[in-house]
Amino acid sequence: MSYRLPPLNGLRAFETSARHLSFKRAADELCVTPGAVSQQVKALETALGIALFRRLPRGLLLTAAGEEYLPSISRAFHEISNATHRTAPALRGRRLRLGVAPVILSRKCPAIQGLTRQDQRPLRVNLSATGDLGELIDGRLDAMLRPPTRSHPGLHLEQVELRSPKGATVPATLLTLPGLAGCLEHRALVKVLQEQNLSAET
Repeated sequence: MSYRLPPLNGLRAFETSARHLSFKRAADELCVTPGAVSQQVKALETALGIALFRRLPRGLLLTAAGEEYLPSISRAFHEISNATHRTAPALRGRRLRLGVAPVILSRKCPAIQGLTRQDQRPLRVNLSATGDLGELIDGRLDAMLRPPTRSHPGLHLEQVELRSPKGATVPATLLTLPGLAGCLEHRALVKVLQEQNLSAET
């Protein structure tokens, strides 16, 4: 079967730029120059015959076509990442970078304390005491637990109920970028929360 695909470097540049809404931040993640990212995205737009971004003085905005295109491209990259994770043992071992707001961390919930245990396979977690959403949006973190939030534009939310050592309910919201919500590590995190008698709702 033959696949009709646009330039793959352009797809990667588009997906990364769309997450950050910045060619500069995308370039930092991809270890190339902002000019290279811009050119790759432009080549992709030319190949597709559509504009994916509106270039603004202070950043980027997705066009309607870009908003429609992004979820499928993000899922495709995560499918590739997950397939590689399953197939190539040498590439396993990356830790999920989880930020936990200090107000939640101070409750010493056993579920959070247990996330760093070495036997939590396939989940490996690096915990950071932070509630700064900028670290999540910039890609410095993969997920974040914060006090309850009902909506936040551009982020995937799951409501969870943690338990304090005395059994008191500690409500929280697990936030991730939409494209990361289906990755192996995120699913493993939700599974661990559920297995420890925590309730999680999409």
